[in-house]
Amino acid sequence: MRNLWRLFVLIPLMFIGFACEDEMDEDDMTPAPTLVEAAQDAGLTTLLDAVGAVDGLDQTLLNAEAITVFAPSNAAFAAALEAFNAADLNELVAAIGGIGNLEIVLGFHVVPAVAFAEDLNEGENTFTTLANQELLVNLSGGAVTITDAAGNTVNVQTADVEIENGVVHVIDGVLLPTLPETEEPEEELPNLVDAATEAGLTTLLDAVGAVNGLADNLLAAEAITVFAPTNEAFGNALEAYGVNSLNELVAELGGVDNLETVLGFHVVPATAFAEDLAEGEQSFSTLAGQDLTVTRTGTNVTVTDAAGNTFNVITADVAIDNGVVHVIDGVLLPEIELPTVVEAATSAELTTLLDAIGAVEGLDQTLLDSDAITVFAPTNEAFGDALEAYGVSTLDQLVAELGGVDNLEAVLGFHVVPAVAFSHDLEDGATFETLQGGTLTVNVTENGVTVTDFNGTVYNVVTADVAIDNGVVHVIDGVLLPEITLPSVVDAATDAGLSTLIDALVAAELDDDVSNAEAITVFAPTNAAFADLLAAQEVDDLDGLIAKLGAEAVAAVLQFHVVPAVAFSHDLTDGDTFETLQGESLTVNVSEDGVTVTDVNNNTFNVTTADVAIENGVVHVIDGVLLPTL
Repeated sequence: MRNLWRLFVLIPLMFIGFACEDEMDEDDMTPAPTLVEAAQDAGLTTLLDAVGAVDGLDQTLLNAEAITVFAPSNAAFAAALEAFNAADLNELVAAIGGIGNLEIVLGFHVVPAVAFAEDLNEGENTFTTLANQELLVNLSGGAVTITDAAGNTVNVQTADVEIENGVVHVIDGVLLPTLPETEEPEEELPNLVDAATEAGLTTLLDAVGAVNGLADNLLAAEAITVFAPTNEAFGNALEAYGVNSLNELVAELGGVDNLETVLGFHVVPATAFAEDLAEGEQSFSTLAGQDLTVTRTGTNVTVTDAAGNTFNVITADVAIDNGVVHVIDGVLLPEIELPTVVEAATSAELTTLLDAIGAVEGLDQTLLDSDAITVFAPTNEAFGDALEAYGVSTLDQLVAELGGVDNLEAVLGFHVVPAVAFSHDLEDGATFETLQGGTLTVNVTENGVTVTDFNGTVYNVVTADVAIDNGVVHVIDGVLLPEITLPSVVDAATDAGLSTLIDALVAAELDDDVSNAEAITVFAPTNAAFADLLAAQEVDDLDGLIAKLGAEAVAAVLQFHVVPAVAFSHDLTDGDTFETLQGESLTVNVSEDGVTVTDVNNNTFNVTTADVAIENGVVHVIDGVLLPTL
């Protein structure tokens, strides 16, 4: 009777005349409910449970072209439970002979045509039901009763509940058709969990239990063949991955989703006993969506995974209630695709980290091409805290404060260890040399894992063990800082080729004062700018300028280029004035064309290179020599 519902389309519609449809009023656009919705609205919960117990019946009824349903109320089902001495629906199903007979009973309540009360003839009406048995419906003076195969008569309590594909009449009793004699029940087979428990496959059970809902899905599957690894097989897998526990293995595989893929690769959604296998090699599609190769050689059966590993079936044909289990001596591995470090960071929405990596040319490819890496990846909030600590608003401003892209590369390299270290590989107090060359310290406590940078600042691992294709990522709540050495003002000027400025500072005996100042901003003229000044003063060299203006005046000129505070370009606003070491103020203007500096004589020069970070401030290179009042 399992396919009974598929047969109803073949039953002659003996009373097709009842199926007349009224045209919908153009003003009434409210659709009729489905059968399920109507039953829910009427509170027919037991009927819904009964329909749900028969696989596919609800969808069959919803998809039917035209039906009339005589729907028992909850009280009707309660009376049936009492009559069959059953405590619940499950016991009732058992009492009537199983799900197959429940299907017949429910089909006996459904007529494959539409029959409203007004469509009935006065007196007796006979209808053929989906159970292929006749039902007697009697109309007498407006009252409708139904008589079942056992001669029981029930009443229609609520008639003419219109549904989208027919009509429902609520009745006060459960109609009983003629049921086949029940056979003696077959020996009850164990389910998958019971069979695995009986076989002592405890690690497999732990693995299945780690994937939410997987056990229920396997138990509810219509037909399965399970290649079940022994505990020793899982032990060999742990050893192969260099781990000590199932949880550590899950981390190395890439998380629970990939564990589900591995376990699904051991399950074929069909039943295949050893005798069902053909001689030789054959492929089966698994729940993981990948093919498994099974080879039968006489009575021996082997299984080969995606990596080419072959394992033996050591116990075959353990029958379970929905299929069969074959115990094997290895863990089968499917193809597992782990994300790249960039993909993992994108999935974790570490957008600022990705922007920072993108700012260093070639760094992303370096990380992608590395054989083995562990990345301590700061969150966006961690970068936000770093911006706040440096008093800046953007990543570009932070890069300037750090000393440029080279130092940004050093900072990012300090977050990468050129080896793979999952959380289970970490020990309290362990130190790791980073790509930047510095060493960071990891501490492990019962409260979690922390990472300490060069400055002694400690941050927490907030998400551990994000497996990537060449290592692992641990997300942290801070930006780690290595030892960053910024140049002195003299070194920076030397690197920029500002030799005349250096000579002038030395000649005026200001080089030490500027180098030792606590915080300075230097507007540093180029050699060409000094050459323009020498030409304007009609002297040949710096000595000539000192001879003409005097050493104190030259010192005052140099001091007029130094502000005793730190002002990167992002700190400047149009029209700012800054008091210099010389005592007078210079004016800074900011426009879309760039930054200019104006001296007390209204000479205006351009900043040609901004934000050269130095150990005690910043240097901005300008194309003229600023002159104070002399």
